[in-house]
Amino acid sequence: MKKVTIDQLEEGMKLAQDVFTESGKLLLPEGFIIKPSLIQKLKEHNIDSVYVEDEKAESYVKEEVIYHETFVAIQDLMLSAKAGEIVDPFVAKEIVNDIVAQIIEEEDVFLRIVGFRDVDNYTYFHSVDVSIFAAIIGKLLELDRKQIEDLSLAALLHDFGKMKIPHEILNKPAKLTDEEFEEMKKHTIYGYQIVKNMDGISEQIAEVALLHHERLDGSGYPLKLKGDKIPLFARIVAIADVYDALTADRVYKKKIVPTKAADYLTKYAGVHFDKDIVQKFLKMVVKYPVGCFVILNTGEIAIVYEENPFNKTRPIVKVVAKKEGPPVLKPYFVDLSQDNKREIIDVINY
Repeated sequence: MKKVTIDQLEEGMKLAQDVFTESGKLLLPEGFIIKPSLIQKLKEHNIDSVYVEDEKAESYVKEEVIYHETFVAIQDLMLSAKAGEIVDPFVAKEIVNDIVAQIIEEEDVFLRIVGFRDVDNYTYFHSVDVSIFAAIIGKLLELDRKQIEDLSLAALLHDFGKMKIPHEILNKPAKLTDEEFEEMKKHTIYGYQIVKNMDGISEQIAEVALLHHERLDGSGYPLKLKGDKIPLFARIVAIADVYDALTADRVYKKKIVPTKAADYLTKYAGVHFDKDIVQKFLKMVVKYPVGCFVILNTGEIAIVYEENPFNKTRPIVKVVAKKEGPPVLKPYFVDLSQDNKREIIDVINY
């Protein structure tokens, strides 16, 4: 452990002690990995130094770099599509290959990062997260590497058609009218037209933009396909798309916690979504990674200390603060698998 000034603090360093504000409120807990946004937060609170571990969390930094590069790439490509320019997917292909390489080595490697986004850039972050979730599913289904790369790329490009939807509809902070929803549904057709004309993009990849809102019972759009008539890639991306949308803040709707999103997918498994894929996906993804901040139904704020391999929604947590009442002077551990009165109700994103 060593003490460093804020100017010496670097991305990837790991906090060795809790950091508090001048008023005594917990700002960042021990074990948090430093990111640029956190350095800025420390500066805003006039924190001049912190204690960090001697070694960086190198692997986490690598995933963050890949995630950021993917965000920048998809943003550039989507803005090109919006401007009616020719879209070259070469950079996206290269970055997707990096994502897949990491996931093949360790499928949950990006789960700490997905979901950290701002509402204004929702579509871009959503595309990156769906690409990651789709790649995870591809590995769980034991697809070969080339298939996973194609699947992940298809997921990254699945919402390109939204660039052709009027801004006032795409970012409306209220429920769409029937007329507006009919226009929104056209993003599947617009997206297919854009993606299929990209250089080197196969029909299998392009059709995901068209078919990711199809549902097994025929209630989806635009073609109302049923069951196995919906291609595998589209069935996978449909699940990744809905899960990510439910667990993210949007202009018209607050996010829900992963367990509630899991309940939704489970309810419609076999009706809207492929049941086998839903079960495999949720078993992997619905968990709270070590180091993430959570809020309990008791108002306690905790950091996830250790995962529970038998029930990933009920980890061991370290309570470090409370939303109301006296401060927590001495943090304490709670094993949620043994405590039925407490449950996680939200995740705090920094």
